[in-house]
Amino acid sequence: GLRIIKNGKIGFSSTTNLNDFTCLVRSAFASAQFGQKTLFQFPSFNKIPPVGCFDSQVPSLKIEDMIEEGEEAIELILKEAPYFECEVEVEKAISKVVILNSRGLKYSYRKSFYAFSICAFSAKEENFLEIEEEEANCKYYDYSTSLAEKIIQQAQLSKKLAKISPGSYPVIFTSKAMPIIFQALKMGINGKMVQKKISPLLFKLEKPIVSSSINITDNATFPYGISSSPIDGEGIPSHPTPIIREGVLKNFLYDLQTAAVLRTKSTANGIREYDSLPSPSTTNFLVEEGKMGLEEMIADIKEGVIVDQVIGSGQGNVLMGEFSVNLDLGYKIEKGKVVGRVKNIMVSGNSYDLLNRVVGIGRTSRFVGSTKTPPFYFSQISVSG
Repeated sequence: GLRIIKNGKIGFSSTTNLNDFTCLVRSAFASAQFGQKTLFQFPSFNKIPPVGCFDSQVPSLKIEDMIEEGEEAIELILKEAPYFECEVEVEKAISKVVILNSRGLKYSYRKSFYAFSICAFSAKEENFLEIEEEEANCKYYDYSTSLAEKIIQQAQLSKKLAKISPGSYPVIFTSKAMPIIFQALKMGINGKMVQKKISPLLFKLEKPIVSSSINITDNATFPYGISSSPIDGEGIPSHPTPIIREGVLKNFLYDLQTAAVLRTKSTANGIREYDSLPSPSTTNFLVEEGKMGLEEMIADIKEGVIVDQVIGSGQGNVLMGEFSVNLDLGYKIEKGKVVGRVKNIMVSGNSYDLLNRVVGIGRTSRFVGSTKTPPFYFSQISVSG
């Protein structure tokens, strides 16, 4: 990908033909006459900290060994739940990122990727059940046993069906389900939304926007996260950026262009692929753990639900925090115990409102994509059939 600044405007082009760059350069210059006015300079060379994003074990992994780990996971699941059909995907990838510019920046780094995912499903008459588990990061681990055990545990909880009447109930969102709640916040802190003056958080810096128990950091330097890297897509050295501290909004996320328009500095969040212009986005979105165990949350609820998997990204005005999603996998709680799986229900609400109704935050967290989050216990959510 080639980005240029000509007569104060941005031009861009990309190619997969590494033998002839003539067309690439011509296209970039031609597009500049229609490009956005630029107010920034490309970065010069800076001190770039080392970041753990490459594991030498990953390229040496043999396909046969990856298949064997997948087969072991399936064997463990079918031993305890023979009624399941199972699908396992094991993936590895290696990439090299090179960035250079006319101001002297020249830097490259290698990045590895490893993912292990399981989908177990059964279909008996009208009782369709699908359970999914995945781990993905830049480092190799043998996830076959741990993920199989998660599938088995949820299969046991799903044996019985439970009914719940429409209404408002306490709710636990597992780590797997929490990204749907953080979706609006990620959009709200995006510098592009702030630049366009459509973010609901526009005038909320240094003001409380969620529960004081919530702390969140965007951090591309976190070791071996999916979005870990020593620099962003524009060559700005990566660093942690506080987003929420004790419920108070501390920062928006910017690339060079949005930062220049708003007369501030890039937060090293200019994210791009080779064939696209940089745009502000989160990297590793790290939600701080709390002090409550999942079993404690369940024991505290007289009647409520656990949300574990949802279908799609939901409906509603996502930017403003509204969501309405069908439950793909969830459970009913009665008198402090999980009594069975619920089906054919929908949960809805406003994520900003929900994040101000925090009863407890889990003491352990896990990565779901690039979001590392514990489970959350909220006082109220709307449930409909």
